[in-house]
Amino acid sequence: MIIIKDIPSIALRKAVFALLKDGQETPVYGGVPTGAKLPYITLGSGSFKPLAVKDSCMWQTSLAVEVWGTLNGKRDVNETLNNIAVLLSYYGNSMKIPDYQVIETEIDMVEDFPELTTGYHGTLTARFLLQRIED
Repeated sequence: MIIIKDIPSIALRKAVFALLKDGQETPVYGGVPTGAKLPYITLGSGSFKPLAVKDSCMWQTSLAVEVWGTLNGKRDVNETLNNIAVLLSYYGNSMKIPDYQVIETEIDMVEDFPELTTGYHGTLTARFLLQRIED
């Protein structure tokens, strides 16, 4: 039986948000302000699956990072996706997440496509393996 003390959703999102905000120039928003200029980054959907490992709990997680650009912003969106991939690949395992250690970080998938109403859009899905640090 897995004893779940918490789900690391908010903690992981805060760590990724801080890494992106500090590590590159494109604005990162938790809530997009009215009149925000494109391009910008938001955090999208996440998944969190608990894994039983002896007497501790690990989490196999994924988190989508969304990049939004203008209709002609394909290059900006793809350059930003590249920057995000580099940051997560290089610093992902050393992110500080309260009560957790990042065991593994990997880029699962990168997509880019035109949106019919908003412009150009890209999504990078990152996977993380987190282990709860027991006191």
